[in-house]
Amino acid sequence: MMSSVLFCALVGVFAPLISAEQTLQHYSYANGAEFCCYYFHNESVSMFSHEYHTHYNPTTICQYNIDVTEPEELEDNCDLVLCFKDLNLDDGDFIKINHRDLQVTYGGDNLPNYPLRIWDHKVSFWFSSDSYDRKDEAKWALSYVCLERGVDHDLCNICDELNERAVLPEDETENWYRIWS
Repeated sequence: MMSSVLFCALVGVFAPLISAEQTLQHYSYANGAEFCCYYFHNESVSMFSHEYHTHYNPTTICQYNIDVTEPEELEDNCDLVLCFKDLNLDDGDFIKINHRDLQVTYGGDNLPNYPLRIWDHKVSFWFSSDSYDRKDEAKWALSYVCLERGVDHDLCNICDELNERAVLPEDETENWYRIWS
């Protein structure tokens, strides 16, 4: 776990060195527990729970860091919009979104039917699961896009558009994200 925490702390230093097609990630598995950290810097990405088509590991802690720096003209000039496609968590499991102006925790299977707008180009969120109340269909999927500031955007349909693209192939077993731009 210490290596995951250290990785997440160092991500900010090395993030500018990666290309638009890459993401920084760290994954470790110890004594039945899963620890991971991801860093996304792209304009639009869909993320899926590990083992999306079966069931995520019942003892997981993952941190997801979003800091849009690609394309360059959006850095410090866009606002994030987050949309859930799937949210079906076991009891006790949660996704917590952390930003200096907003903290939101989602749990259970109450899928929000609205976009979450964050007035910034960076945010982090945590996914945490425990080993209790395991249901077979537990999974989650979240997409984001960074919208240029000062431009009118159709926020009413933005989740529909993002969710259409957020499809993970049935045979995918490693890459729990899709970079769109």
